[in-house]
Amino acid sequence: MNSSYKSKIDFGDIISTITFLRKPKKIVEFGILEGFSLMRFVENSSNTASIDAYDIFEKFNGNHAVKDKLDNIFNQYTNVNIQEGDFYEGFKKYPNKSIDILHIDIANNGDIYQFVFDHYIQKIADNGIILMEGGSYKRDNIEWMIKYNKPKIQPVIEKYKDKYNIKVIGEFPSLTIITF
Repeated sequence: MNSSYKSKIDFGDIISTITFLRKPKKIVEFGILEGFSLMRFVENSSNTASIDAYDIFEKFNGNHAVKDKLDNIFNQYTNVNIQEGDFYEGFKKYPNKSIDILHIDIANNGDIYQFVFDHYIQKIADNGIILMEGGSYKRDNIEWMIKYNKPKIQPVIEKYKDKYNIKVIGEFPSLTIITF
């Protein structure tokens, strides 16, 4: 069936649309890199929304965010807080049901997804949403996942698909959306 909707997926548009529709008060992001998704959150939420963005910056062995560069871009937004922070400790900073949108993009693999289900689910507000990079078969089989023997994401999604609303969009890089 032909349609003008058939084209490559723009994940930025998906993030923008979800942010616009959800009208979040609290957004938390782990993994900033150059600020692509962070800017979508800023542009599509009110300036009263509080946005906490975390990265481990040069501690990541690979393509990483540069804090000074990000500060230069985002320092004009008083509701954005960019800071060094570890995903594995970050959940402790937030009360249960306090996060409206949680975005995780930190070289995701099955262990990271499992950690979200074990530690972050209870932090999500009643009408909240989790956005996570990855989740497709193709993404599970990229070179670095295989080279470093990283656990696949799809088995974790399968484990929770009957308990939560989970949708994987696209083949690569793919985006997993989790709602309650």
